[in-house]
Formats: sequence, structure tokens, C-alpha cells
Amino acid sequence: MAVEWIVFKCLYPYADYFSDSYSYLGAAVRQDAIGYRPIGYSIFLRMVHAIWVSDTFLVTLQYVLVQGACLGLLLSLRRRCGLPAGLVWIILGCMLLNPCIAYLCNYVSSDALFVGLSLIWLTVLMGLLREPSWWRLWLQVALLFAIFNLRFVAMFYPAVAALAFLLMRTKGATLFKLTGIVASIGIVLGCAGWIKHLNYKITGANVFSAFSGWQIANNALDMYLYIPVDTANLPSAECRELAADAQAFFRKPRKPGDIGTEYMWTQGSPLHQYMADYQRKYHFYYFMAWYRVAPVFSQYGYLMVRRHPVAFAKYYGWPSAKSFFLAPLDVFGVYNEGQATYDPIAKDWFNYRSVQVKVWSGTIQGKLMAPMPWIYLLLNMGFILTTLLFLRSPSLRERHPLFTVCVKLVAAYLLANACFTIFASPTVFRYQLLPMVLLFVFMVSQIYFLTFRDDPTTTARWLRDGSLPSSGE
Repeated sequence: MAVEWIVFKCLYPYADYFSDSYSYLGAAVRQDAIGYRPIGYSIFLRMVHAIWVSDTFLVTLQYVLVQGACLGLLLSLRRRCGLPAGLVWIILGCMLLNPCIAYLCNYVSSDALFVGLSLIWLTVLMGLLREPSWWRLWLQVALLFAIFNLRFVAMFYPAVAALAFLLMRTKGATLFKLTGIVASIGIVLGCAGWIKHLNYKITGANVFSAFSGWQIANNALDMYLYIPVDTANLPSAECRELAADAQAFFRKPRKPGDIGTEYMWTQGSPLHQYMADYQRKYHFYYFMAWYRVAPVFSQYGYLMVRRHPVAFAKYYGWPSAKSFFLAPLDVFGVYNEGQATYDPIAKDWFNYRSVQVKVWSGTIQGKLMAPMPWIYLLLNMGFILTTLLFLRSPSLRERHPLFTVCVKLVAAYLLANACFTIFASPTVFRYQLLPMVLLFVFMVSQIYFLTFRDDPTTTARWLRDGSLPSSGE
């Protein structure tokens, strides 16, 4: 891992950036309490900056966290579920050969931190399945706190934690399980309530996530190109004004394209037209107006979804599902979004000598990453097949009871993640690294158990010394 990272940083001496990076850096520089996105990563940037201003130090920490979390998951499965050393080496080797981890960790973005902490959190839950203990319970609650403040997609994490406590077979542990479930749900609800309080205090917008309001309105607008949207009897004057902006926008001929976040960021979109009018009317600066219009967008977006559920599923849900399983590379396709310079805020924060980009190749990563979305699709198919084969075998479930509940836990996590992500927003490939790691580890492990289930001698030898089977075996 160390050699791989050193070689990688020789080729990419500076961190990688895209639009989100500068949003996080801006919030860190101003020491904001709230931001366009969850503030957790900006706080992390400030903590790291207090130790060392180097961007290499930052991204190296991220690389160590993600690779360490992957290694911890593998060693935990080996110790608790009987994975042989040989299989662990094979999986670890494939992870080292996967360029996605190095490229993801090189971004100034919350993604690497989210992946690393989520893997540690799942590993702790798997530890709870075998050895319930109070320190593990509170550790997973603390991890939930950190993860939720990095990305609000972790809203479904308490449901997975609750399932883990319900899957425990420990007798007489009702209080322990109930405490774990309540604490897991409570920490996320408490964080959401506090964030909503801060948003209202600072901006006057009574909303937990302004970004979510913009996102659901953006998703609802995808239906306008295909159906006559019902805007009768809207509940407020603000919704009627937004509906009028949307209708005026879509009166002009437009070609249907891929779903995305175009309406959230394009200045001429109905959402930005409404916000511009709002700014002129109330004389708010951009950030304040961005928050203040979010409740209207949320109300309008969810109302349109309820009125046209079939159309929403057809024209947004189905394309979003396709992008989830075969995601575009997005920023992974080119270094620094193809820009020749860094933003001055990055230069000042990391003490760069200039804003000029220095990189071995800005486009080679797109070629390296090109097969990855297809590999991710195949991993999903392979995981589903091996999971069905494994779980339908009573003998395998009996011989590997802990691995069985771990598979159920991971399958529940992956299913919940898919449902939440498909509904919430169109997916890009950098969001898929965490599911990709889980799919690969558990698919390969299940293939091993399925292959050697009738050969206890070979299995015992693998468990003892990790030696690989011969071709005859």
C-alpha cells in the first residue's frame, strides 16, 4: 500500500479538485456552522490543517483510512468467519490493483472519509453480531454521528444498525438491543434536529437540508418534458410562482436528455429564475437566498411526485436506477475537471507556490476507469447470484452462522443504499466505491464457501496456513 501510494503521488503531486472541493474549502476558511453540503468534512479540513497545511498529508490520511478500513474488514472476516489467509491475500491484491481507491482518496472531498468510516462502522456491527459489548455499541453510535455529518445519505444507517441488533442471537440481551436501536436512531434524529435549528437560526429557513429541497425539485422537473404536469390548486403563492417559472421555461422546445442535476446549477433554470426573483424582492445575498427558497422547492417537488407517481417512476426513477448500476465517471474521467489551474482558495489553504496544475497525465485516469462501471454492474449480478446460492443452502448456513448473518446485514445495507440513492439523486461513479468493495469482498468469499463446502480437508488446510489449492483441488 505504501509503495502504491508513493508511486501514485509522484504521478499526481497535488490533490484533485472539483466544484464540491471548493465548497468544502470555503466553509473551512470561513469556519461556517452550515454550508451548501454537510459541514463535517469542512471541520475535518480545519482539524488536519491545524496539524499540517500540506495537501499531501490530507490525502495520505484519507488513503490510510480507506485502505486500513478495507484491511480491517478482511481481517475481521478472517478471524470471525473463517476466511482463509490465501483468500484474504487474493482479495487484498485485487484491492491494491483497483485504481479507484487511490484516485478517490486524492480528491479534496468527503467521499474518501465517508467510505472509510462507513466500512469501519459496518465492521463494528459485524463484531456486535458475534460479541455484543457496550463499547462496540457506543463506538458504532459515535461513528454514526461522524458519518451522518459527512453525508446525509446516512439517514438510512440507523435502520441497518437496528437490523444488526435484531439479528443478534444473544439471549437475555433485550435491554442491550433496545439501547442500541434507540441510540442509533436517536443520534441521527438529534443531529438532524440540531442542524435544522442552526439552519433556521442563521438563514431563517426552517429546513433540515436545503440541498435536499433543491434536489427533489430538480428531480420533479424531469417530468415536465414528458407529461402535462398538474399544477392546479397549489398550496401556496410561492409554489404557484415556481410553477409559473417552470411552465415558462418548458414552453420553449427542449430535447429530452439524461437525468442529472442540471436544474440545480444552470443559471437559466426555473429554480434559479425563482431564486433570482426572490433575491431581488427581499435583497438577500446568494447563500441566504439559496437556503430560503429550499422549503418552497421541497414542498413543490414532493407535491409533484405525489401527484404523478407513475410518471416520476418512469421518467426519473427508471433512468436513475440505470445510472445507479451503470454510473457515469463524472469527475473521475479527468484530473481537476480538465482545468489548467487550481482555484486561489486551494492555493491559499495549502500554501501552493502557484495555481498552475502539475500532473503527469490529466486524462489517463479516464481510460483506467472506463471499465469500472461495467465491473460494478457485474459485481452486483455476481453478488445477487452467490447470495441466493449461499442462503438457500442449509448446510452452509449451519457451518457458517456468523458469515450468514454478516451476508444478510451487508445485503440489507446494499439494498437500502440502492433504494435511497435511486430516489434521492442521479448517481455518479464515485458514490459506488463503498458498495463496490462490499460486493467484491462478499461475492468472492461466498464463491469460496460454495466451491469448497464439500471438501473439509482442503478447507482446513486453507484455514491453517492459507496455502492455495492445487489445480486438482
